[in-house]
Amino acid sequence: MNKIISIFVFAAVLIFTNACNETKQKNENQTDTVDNSTNYLSVDDVFAQGDSLTNKTIHVEGIIEHVCKHTWKRFKITTGDNEFQFIKIELGDKFQTIDSSIIGKTVRVTGKLKPVRMDSTMMSQWEKSMQENHKGEEDTNHYKEELAFIQRIQKQIIMEEIPYYTNFTIEAENYELK
Repeated sequence: MNKIISIFVFAAVLIFTNACNETKQKNENQTDTVDNSTNYLSVDDVFAQGDSLTNKTIHVEGIIEHVCKHTWKRFKITTGDNEFQFIKIELGDKFQTIDSSIIGKTVRVTGKLKPVRMDSTMMSQWEKSMQENHKGEEDTNHYKEELAFIQRIQKQIIMEEIPYYTNFTIEAENYELK
């Protein structure tokens, strides 16, 4: 009698486990369908439509160009064409830390778009911060190009060619590496 009960319990566990796996697969397929139907903006699209998207939840796709090695909770995405037109992604506390192995990968991010408008003073602070964060890298092309970019924008502000420089940050609600 104990053998029959044991066989019955074993069969019930197998059936239950299989049912759970089927439900999990259905849920994963539904998630894939939702993700595939979402229209993701490019970094260029965000810059073109920035004012109308401010403080809204958006979906954007880009190439990871830089990972912050100070927090491991931020990264920059670009279209790949212009590394200075980027969006900074802030992961926040609900995400685990990341590492530099994701540089060059395509990522899809959903989150709230926040504009960062910088005047001349803020550009000076950005330049100083960039120089401090990249000590020892002064001879690299990346350092020289980023410094030149910051100084060019600052000059445009000082010469009143532009009132300020706007960049964007996304407070991530979700992200997925492709």
